[in-house]
Amino acid sequence: MESTISICDAEISLQTQKINAFTASFSESLHSLLHTVQETARCQVQLDEAKAKLRDTEDDFVKALAVKTRREAKRMALVDAIASTKARVEELDASFREQRTKKQAYAAIISQQSLDLTVSEGELNESVEQKDETQEVISWYNTVLGFHVKGGRGVKFTFKNINMNNPHEEYFFTILHGKDTYSLLSCEPSLGKTKELIHELNNTNDLFKFVRVMRKKFQEAVAQGSLVETAGEHEESAFNSTSAPVLSMSSVRSDFPGKENEHQVEPTEGNTKVGKKHVNRRLKAVLSPGSASSVRQSPRLKV
Repeated sequence: MESTISICDAEISLQTQKINAFTASFSESLHSLLHTVQETARCQVQLDEAKAKLRDTEDDFVKALAVKTRREAKRMALVDAIASTKARVEELDASFREQRTKKQAYAAIISQQSLDLTVSEGELNESVEQKDETQEVISWYNTVLGFHVKGGRGVKFTFKNINMNNPHEEYFFTILHGKDTYSLLSCEPSLGKTKELIHELNNTNDLFKFVRVMRKKFQEAVAQGSLVETAGEHEESAFNSTSAPVLSMSSVRSDFPGKENEHQVEPTEGNTKVGKKHVNRRLKAVLSPGSASSVRQSPRLKV
């Protein structure tokens, strides 16, 4: 019995020790847990502060990113503007060079036109002077020699102041140039040896001399009193005096002296200043078929 009680007391004592050890361990664990809770609370506060800071940092980052995005957009826009400006500058530079080239070309054209205008003005002044001289010569020929020319089928040369008794009496002949050959269409009054004169004219091509010789023959015929009233062998005249104007003379100097009397003045070959070749060339153009229209367009005949 006593041994049993002893065993029970030992067991109780052992259990009491275990309980005390467990209580001490529990108290220790409780203290440790309390410390952990406090530490956890402190960390939670720190975590909340860190989260708040992180949020602030995120906000700052978003703001900074927005600023950066705007700046990048501005930079891209500025780069595009610079590229566009460079392209525009290059375009303007090319346009400037083109305009400068055109300006130089226009300046050259204007300079050339100015030179041409100066030349034209000089030619116009010469033409005006020549026209004045021509009018004076025409007046002299018509007044002193009573000479005038009409274009039609051929050219009709008419003279007055041949007959001293009748200065207004007309003496004329019509000559045609075609296929490089002269032919006498009519002569009023008729004269002798006209075929020989035409033959000589075709050989020498000296129309100036032919006209002078014909006028001289009219004068000789009047002086000899052998004028014939009809045209004789030259009835071929188909002259159309109403279809063409009077053919004026140009570039002739009025320095032909008179030789015979106060009513008769004849141009002499030695005193004229007009080139015969040019005269013949102009008259040949007038005498060719269809020359009436050319006579109207350029009414200038040199004798």
